[in-house]
Amino acid sequence: MSDSGPISLVKSVIDGAVGIAKQVLGIVFSNDRLKEQGEAQQDKADAEKDVAKKEAEAEGARAEAKTQEARQKAAKNS
Repeated sequence: MSDSGPISLVKSVIDGAVGIAKQVLGIVFSNDRLKEQGEAQQDKADAEKDVAKKEAEAEGARAEAKTQEARQKAAKNS
């Protein structure tokens, strides 16, 4: 997925909601295929949430590394 962390998170929340709706409709109308599609969509949404979380953590780590690098350069130049 090429979206940024926050965009991926929003998409995963929407996918999860659609998955729940499909699952409920599948139960209400006794449609096993629709229920299974809903479950699969929810699983996909959960995986996308995990990816978004990891992307946010990586972005934070990169920012921290840049900060430490700048501090190191400043200390070296003092």
